[in-house]
Amino acid sequence: MDDIILASNFISEITKVTQVLDKTFKVKDIGDLKFFLDLEVARTKDGIHVSQRKDDLDIIFDVGLLAGKPCSTPMVKNMKNVFNEGRPLEDITSYQRLFGRLIYLTNTRPDISYVVQ
Repeated sequence: MDDIILASNFISEITKVTQVLDKTFKVKDIGDLKFFLDLEVARTKDGIHVSQRKDDLDIIFDVGLLAGKPCSTPMVKNMKNVFNEGRPLEDITSYQRLFGRLIYLTNTRPDISYVVQ
């Protein structure tokens, strides 16, 4: 299955393109776009707003920070990096998965790009 989004200010053009595609492929119109590739799409009179709110909440829930409080600097100020202290993670896959999800989240959250990268 392949998905496609058609967007235009002219419904007549979308109808023409859909008819051409339907001659070659079996096309199903599912109506107004709500979600696409984990992106939530909301339409308003001012335009279209794309977000990953559901992914944001899923990540926060999965790492156990749903009851966490926001802060302007999420790290200890003037902390000295110590590379040889502490113990390594036993299973790094959850850590790797978290950062993979955060990298994907930067598609719609450029404000966290610097911190994630």
